[in-house]
Amino acid sequence: MNEQSASPGRELDGPIRRTRTWSPYAIPHQPISALVEFWSEVRIRTLLARHADASEPNAEDLFAELAYGTRIAQEATCGQWCVVVELLRIGAVDSWAQVATAIGITQTEARDRFHVWIVGQVDLRRTGSIGMTDAEAETEELYALSQAVAW
Repeated sequence: MNEQSASPGRELDGPIRRTRTWSPYAIPHQPISALVEFWSEVRIRTLLARHADASEPNAEDLFAELAYGTRIAQEATCGQWCVVVELLRIGAVDSWAQVATAIGITQTEARDRFHVWIVGQVDLRRTGSIGMTDAEAETEELYALSQAVAW
């Protein structure tokens, strides 16, 4: 899909057709700007139906709003642990509270999720060509760096 075609069910420069796009995983890969554009269109229709038209919002629009909103959140946060790695490497993290505040979770969740992410990266490499090796996780001292950060 190109930058102009915002979503499944939407014709290029045409009206949005009603389709069942109720899962964020069913939405084809496309630029985040296209996802936001489609989500905004659906959100506006929903708000106008409820407040300006005094009618019931369309269920298809409500489900699309949920699915696209979830997909946007996934896209926006997919690289957050890579950013944490860089912060650890440059010594910019003094505590897991800093990371937790930036991500909007608890300190324990931040530290635990980071460790789960590292293990996941190592598992990815074992099954394919992406992720990091055990040696990279150890060599780059990610485990040690993450342990050294204060609670």
